[in-house]
Amino acid sequence: MLVTAIRIPLSCVLLSACLVFFSNLSFAQVEIPEAKVTQGIEYISGGIGSEESDAMLALGKKWPLILEFSQDHPLRPLWVADVTVKIIDQKKKVVFEALSEGPIMLLKMNPGKYDAEYSFEGKVLKRSLVVEEGKFQKQSVVWPQ
Repeated sequence: MLVTAIRIPLSCVLLSACLVFFSNLSFAQVEIPEAKVTQGIEYISGGIGSEESDAMLALGKKWPLILEFSQDHPLRPLWVADVTVKIIDQKKKVVFEALSEGPIMLLKMNPGKYDAEYSFEGKVLKRSLVVEEGKFQKQSVVWPQ
């Protein structure tokens, strides 16, 4: 009777361990685009497809800034790519400008207050950004339909 009581929890533990191992194994196979450097700021741009976007969002929690780009739609916002990202510091100097090749962009920004301009299909949206030391900031930018 004692053996049965141990066998059930042990089988649950083994099943859980297998699920964790194999789910991490498949996650590790997702290729994330390579990091680039523009104007001294490291960034990754991508997120095409659900596996790549999930992987980038998970990785993004280790980066100071995550940007997500979408366009409004009656059912739900649809992610967009080819967004021009321009980040301006408090001295009105453009410290970063690049094209996002997917709906997600991760940036290693220095702590500070910034203004951002996002351009998609000729429409520019402006937002304020605050990057804090040791925290990650996520900004979702949604263009109207």
